[in-house]
Amino acid sequence: MELTITANNTTLTDAIKTYAEKRLSILDRRFRDPVPVYLQIRKEQTQKEDERFIAEVTIRLNRGVIRGEMRGDSPYTAVDHVSDTVTRQISRYKNRYSDKNRRSTEGGLGMAIAEQLAQESVSEVDDSGITTLEHGQLVRTKRHAMASETVEDAAAQMELLGHNFYVFRNKETDDINVVYRRHDEHYGLIVPEDAD
Repeated sequence: MELTITANNTTLTDAIKTYAEKRLSILDRRFRDPVPVYLQIRKEQTQKEDERFIAEVTIRLNRGVIRGEMRGDSPYTAVDHVSDTVTRQISRYKNRYSDKNRRSTEGGLGMAIAEQLAQESVSEVDDSGITTLEHGQLVRTKRHAMASETVEDAAAQMELLGHNFYVFRNKETDDINVVYRRHDEHYGLIVPEDAD
């Protein structure tokens, strides 16, 4: 594991670094090859004291991103929670793609999970500029490379991330689409069209 730790609005002490490295070392056993893991610890001013610290882990893989974000009353608690969350997501990721690979091996298209890992950089995050909008503030901008994927893979990636929507480049049309989770627990797809 190649762990990169950053902090935002809090001090990153040696004790926190050592604790995070030890707690996230469990991820080493999940992959054969070294995987870049990015941990950001940040502090927000909230009324709930038990949710002030946020630990966010991002692991960029060839077939998507594994990401977890958890809150706690201290950096240590937040790291504990996010470590458990990401471990479960890795298991789901491996199960999904190992099942898919077993099915596709008959056609000669199977790949080992270790071969799917990519040494790509994490999404760029810009927290520096806050823009005031009419109904609130735009406080974060994220940029990331967008690979083409099928609607099915995009829905699976959305579930892995724990989000209720996911923006992706549709492999069939090469257009930017959005897949989202509906209130009836099914999925929806947004396909932008030019306005007349």
